Amino acid sequence: MIRQLVVSDVVNYWNLRLKALSEHPDVFGASYEEVKDTPIESVKERFSSTEENFILGAFKGEELIGMVGFRREQLIKMKHKGIIWGMYVNSNFQGKGIGKELVIELIRKAKQLKELEQINLFVVDRNQRAKALYESIGFKSFGKEINAMKVGDNYLNEELMVYII
Repeated sequence: MIRQLVVSDVVNYWNLRLKALSEHPDVFGASYEEVKDTPIESVKERFSSTEENFILGAFKGEELIGMVGFRREQLIKMKHKGIIWGMYVNSNFQGKGIGKELVIELIRKAKQLKELEQINLFVVDRNQRAKALYESIGFKSFGKEINAMKVGDNYLNEELMVYII
């Protein structure tokens, strides 16, 4: 089951987010070390969802097993764009199509937004599974940011991808 997360999901969301950051430090902009002590009240602010900013969750029964966020740009000249962020499926459930279902539902929901024309995302260029997932849905690469992140002494490039609505 996929649905929009609400404030009562905040603890489950945060636990899954921390798991994602600790297991995959090379694919998220935030690091586990810098966010692990964030007060839950601050995390709740992400749940002031509007139709233009939301987090979707995938559930197996009551267990949150996957998530993806969407944020629409707010500046007038950029409101035609939205951004996918924080995509993650619990490692125990990866490879079962859950990530694809999350992104497809996000696109379905985003398409309802007036004057939204495209959805962008950034993916570490060596994350072939994620790139293949996004490409299978219709995302196209349009550039690369060199040295987008630095983890320890290692630089990571990010591929920029777009889905045209």
